[in-house]
Amino acid sequence: MESKCGYEKIVFFLSCFLFISCTGEQKKTVDPSLLEGIRSGDIICRLGNGFFSNQFKEYSLTEKLYSHAGIVEQSGDSLFVIHAEASELTGIGHVKRESIQVFLDGIRTWGVYRISADDSVRNDIAVFAKEYFLKKTPFDMDFDAGNDSKVYCTELVALAVNRAVNDSLVKPAIQFGHRKIYGIDNVYLLPDITVIKKVTK
Repeated sequence: MESKCGYEKIVFFLSCFLFISCTGEQKKTVDPSLLEGIRSGDIICRLGNGFFSNQFKEYSLTEKLYSHAGIVEQSGDSLFVIHAEASELTGIGHVKRESIQVFLDGIRTWGVYRISADDSVRNDIAVFAKEYFLKKTPFDMDFDAGNDSKVYCTELVALAVNRAVNDSLVKPAIQFGHRKIYGIDNVYLLPDITVIKKVTK
């Protein structure tokens, strides 16, 4: 009974880390010149300003730099980010699509990464991510990578990339109780990936 209770506490606290670090951020305009060269299908990561963001980045296995991730979609001259986010107060949320300026407002540390693949494959990454947005897929507070009826931020990225390349390129690597979850660095420290932008202040 005691070990079960201890496990439930661990689940609760890690869920809080994942949840709050994937929610509300402070805002500030991003210099548009920093956004040049970013394209559809790029993976974008940020270190949030939330209370648990600095703690959550420690759950990456290799590079402890970011706390949240999404997929870039380019529409004409505009850039959007598709990502899974929930309300810090209610825990209710879904996959959303917002301008890259909004996604990066107030963010001091962020990066954009590109998989080495044909443009058609990278475009498919954005298309598959957008499918979850169009379905208003709920945010996954259970962090269950085995079910895509609900998704958390890194799970969304992993699903879109893996579907586009038709392979399990992104794998969950953090052991969490009886399951594995996708850490932040699982979705961008991949074979044959190029760093497009990396901003740290």
